[in-house]
Amino acid sequence: MRSRVRVFAAATALMLATGCNAVGIPTTTGATDTSTSPPVPTSTLPPIVECPGAGEFGEGVGIADIDGQGFDGANLGRISWQVTDQCESYTFDFETSEGAPAISVPTITVGHLESFQVIRVTMDIASTVVTDQLVETGLVDRLYVVRSLDGGMFVDLHLAAPAAARARVTSEPARLTVDLRPGFVEFKGRAMADDVVVVVSPNDGASVPAETAVTGYARTFEANVLTIVTQAGQVVSEAGTSAADWTATWGEFSQALSLPAGSVSLFVGQASPQDGSLQGITLDLTVE
Repeated sequence: MRSRVRVFAAATALMLATGCNAVGIPTTTGATDTSTSPPVPTSTLPPIVECPGAGEFGEGVGIADIDGQGFDGANLGRISWQVTDQCESYTFDFETSEGAPAISVPTITVGHLESFQVIRVTMDIASTVVTDQLVETGLVDRLYVVRSLDGGMFVDLHLAAPAAARARVTSEPARLTVDLRPGFVEFKGRAMADDVVVVVSPNDGASVPAETAVTGYARTFEANVLTIVTQAGQVVSEAGTSAADWTATWGEFSQALSLPAGSVSLFVGQASPQDGSLQGITLDLTVE
């Protein structure tokens, strides 16, 4: 209704400026102005959502860097979330090795991965109670808790829609809260997932250099991750690597690849320990 009011007002102004009478007949014999009013501008960007609490929201790699000196815990305990209007809050509780609430938080970093579809929360902890959870809110599809190759662990929030984030911590009990609100940066790709493997990079359909790496996390048998590259139906290379975990939680992996130029298919997963059938994910890539 508001846009109609603007158009009517613009049309009325144009009638007065060109000397039109009440029925729209020009009162002058000169050249008629055939210009039209400019269209009312519209925007496809989401509105800024004001979430309760203090702190700036960001999109990118450096959302939060929290010094965890004095951390008295060892484990990631309960993960919970609350959705209010368009704001979503994800709370991470930390515990001692005996299962009691920790007093202070560990060292933590929060930021988007390059695709902007995953927010990674790294934590200097030893173990976790939660391994993964289906979330299915407006902004988050699923979360995974992963043991890192470099030590410690991280939690990946797989976004369902672009989101800006901020992080805040409390002590006694030790708790991290990651707040999300609708963001502006569109995804550059999406992670692919099935029951035994999640491929974070490269993304399906991407153009990649000949020397590239496939990264992600897995819960494959005995942490063995298999990669098979095919081109025109022929196997080009086959290799294996080990994930950082598979029994207690998901384990991070990284496998360097040398790919031939052109279109290739990349399988990432495992050969079933029962019958040898392939279980995992296949990506189609273009090698530059």
